[in-house]
Amino acid sequence: MKQYIKVALLCMMLILASTMTLALSADEAIAIATVQNNYISSGETASVAKQMISYNNEKFVIVAAQSSGKTNCYIPIKNQTGEIYANDLGIRELIKTTIVYTKTDSLMNSISAANWPFSYSTQNSMTDLANDFTTLMNQITTVQTELNKLNTTEAKTLATKASEAQTLSKDTGTICTEIATEAEKSKKLEQNFLDNPDSNEITKYEAAYKTYFDKINELKLSYTELDNKLNTLSQGIGALETNQLTIDQKRSLLQLLAMPVNASRLPTFFNESVQLRTTMENIFSEAKNSDSYASTLAARKNRNEAWKVIYGYNENLVKLDKSFTTLENASTAILSEENLPQWVNQDAVEGLQTNWSAAKNRYTTAEYEKAKDYAQKAIKNIEQIMADGITTVENNSQDLIIKVIGGLIAAVVIIFVIDKLFLKKKKKPEDYDEAEYN
Repeated sequence: MKQYIKVALLCMMLILASTMTLALSADEAIAIATVQNNYISSGETASVAKQMISYNNEKFVIVAAQSSGKTNCYIPIKNQTGEIYANDLGIRELIKTTIVYTKTDSLMNSISAANWPFSYSTQNSMTDLANDFTTLMNQITTVQTELNKLNTTEAKTLATKASEAQTLSKDTGTICTEIATEAEKSKKLEQNFLDNPDSNEITKYEAAYKTYFDKINELKLSYTELDNKLNTLSQGIGALETNQLTIDQKRSLLQLLAMPVNASRLPTFFNESVQLRTTMENIFSEAKNSDSYASTLAARKNRNEAWKVIYGYNENLVKLDKSFTTLENASTAILSEENLPQWVNQDAVEGLQTNWSAAKNRYTTAEYEKAKDYAQKAIKNIEQIMADGITTVENNSQDLIIKVIGGLIAAVVIIFVIDKLFLKKKKKPEDYDEAEYN
């Protein structure tokens, strides 16, 4: 039984392992953008957003190219494959999401949690204000009742104003409740977005802030109208004749018409909300202008494609020679003073000199398509040069030596033969004379 349990647990672990996708680290993502590719310009630094960004159920790591505290380019990298993303629409959505996430996260860290819109603090303070305005409404009802008892024209007019203030107080309290509800609901939305930034949530996130700030503006209008109404009502009660209301009665009624203590910070709160609304709208507005960032990325993509051919790792050249890891390495080696004269195909060597120089120059002047074309021609030149090989200088020398030795041997043989013939002729008369003498 225990064995079966172990097997089952092992299977579950394998299934979980197969479904899990390891996240690219910040260093790995930066290396993809800067070492394996060349998306970072001179003078720029690379950084990565704290969270991966989701688009169409895929995870991406976004590398930002920055200089002087400004982001110049965003480079989306697929978490699963390590590839730099190429889909135009997806790039725009990912950049938009990254801007909203990073800037909102930074803004949150610069503002006290007690002053953040979607927070427990906002929710609680608005709930308290809703209760305070409900209490105020009841107090105004008491004032209205007392005024109606006076049964004078002035008092009845003031009682009507009290009824209007009562309605305003109720409405103001209702708005506070709505803001508290909105803060609670949007807090969950915001937390989910900041924990797992997803391009599909941007529209909802922006709408939540618009609804919130619209409610704050509605509260400001209602509060201001209520405050004015209470001031008018208080002044009217203060102006009543003492035969209608004594000073103590007036003082008592005026106390009932006082704004809640918690409402005293609302004017400051409204000003802060206006500033925060402007900031948030700027964030969403910048995010919507992701086209400029996408265009910058497209330009760098063209540069990168040329760079990869000219300076990037080249498997085909490595097959020709292990030291030829890049076109630059191969060209430098082949065109060195030491190696230059030994290549058989000097026409290809001349072509390599022209194309390699043109590729570098075009790359420097940002003519990336032409730079890539010249670089590809240079690669073909190298393939031709390596295929034809080097001149056999050492073999020719050996042939020459062999020929010289052979010539000398032939000369010695000829001399030896001649010498033999000469000696033979010389000896014959001597032999004849000796025979004749005998």
